[in-house]
Amino acid sequence: MIYKSEIKVSDVDERIQTLKNSKNIVVFGTGNYGALAHHALKELGINIDCFCDNNEDNWGTDFIGHKVISPDELINAYPEAVVLIASLRFKYMAQQLESATKIMVLNCDFLFGQLDLTNIVASTSLSRLRWMLNLYMFAVSSNNDTESIKVKSLDIVVTEKCTLKCQDCSNLMQYYEKPIDNELDLMLASLQKFMTNVDELHEARVIGGEPFMYKRLPQLMNQLLSYGNCKNITIFTNGTIVPKGEMLESIKNDKVSLIISDYGSLSKNTAKLKAVLDENGISYIAYEVDFWQDCAKVYYRERTHEELKKVFGDCCVNDALTLLHGQLYACPFSAHVTNLKAIPPEAYDDEVVLVDLSDDELKMKIRAMHSADRYLNACTYCAGRDYSVGRIEAALQTKAPLPLKTYPIKEQR
Repeated sequence: MIYKSEIKVSDVDERIQTLKNSKNIVVFGTGNYGALAHHALKELGINIDCFCDNNEDNWGTDFIGHKVISPDELINAYPEAVVLIASLRFKYMAQQLESATKIMVLNCDFLFGQLDLTNIVASTSLSRLRWMLNLYMFAVSSNNDTESIKVKSLDIVVTEKCTLKCQDCSNLMQYYEKPIDNELDLMLASLQKFMTNVDELHEARVIGGEPFMYKRLPQLMNQLLSYGNCKNITIFTNGTIVPKGEMLESIKNDKVSLIISDYGSLSKNTAKLKAVLDENGISYIAYEVDFWQDCAKVYYRERTHEELKKVFGDCCVNDALTLLHGQLYACPFSAHVTNLKAIPPEAYDDEVVLVDLSDDELKMKIRAMHSADRYLNACTYCAGRDYSVGRIEAALQTKAPLPLKTYPIKEQR
């Protein structure tokens, strides 16, 4: 399989020559992006010295036959290396190396623009690798474009209702005692306001709960498909509901794809869903999920300023803008702990009521939400969303909503 990005990358030959002339090359980031970078370099006949990673559990281990070191060891052992950042958190990771003035930091867009994936060794499917490459290429390109507002993704929470009752859901559905749908008119008005003020949205992510429980999903899909500046629409589902009728018709579009999380017997209709999608030419990625990050426990954690910067910088959703009940948030955790009143009102620093802002105010807010230096007050109550967080068995079920300490908003007199 040959992957070719639609995004044009400049200075490809020059940067490849820089690598060939370099004494030391380190890939910063393991996981599938690290595997992609290693594969691309191998295709070019370029060897690396080692991998670097922020996950302490990986330090001293091997990844694809190479040692994994810490950022501090990288700075000390390879002070003049070329470092290739193989992660979507490239802004934060580049900042970690700022003190090493002789290190050259490069993103991997020039390696990923065209890539033969035939013999790659990775822990996911080729279709998901292609999706990951598209996301990385857009993220780097939009970061380089300082004139436009290009957003990597927007999570659109259509409902708090779900067919499963997972006790460790990262979107905190297990804490909703009386889950409700997103009110359609408010959601569409908020979405219109957002899309009018961004130049491009790479991916609109339709999530819940379980999105196919939302009976007015066709109206949302029709509006999303009307936006020329929305490039992709992804629906995240747990494989319990097979859409039919108007709902099925509304997702028949080349822009639309599904990501199906298969939890075995809990995802009882995965096979039927895949068959219907195949029959109707709707693209999807389905993968079995055995483990989750242990990131759904909400309580206050005493952290320093630097620790909070690290929690936010390492987070895999620190730029996953979220639309919930007409309000825009910088991340899904912040959205739901605010909606659940699970943090004190004085900690609210993230919610933006879209329809109340002028266009200029909204653009300024969206730009601010993409700052790599910024962390949220909600980070104090979050375990973190990175691979150093412990793993737990996925989709363990609970019979009733879990208890949660709340902070009611006092009415002003």
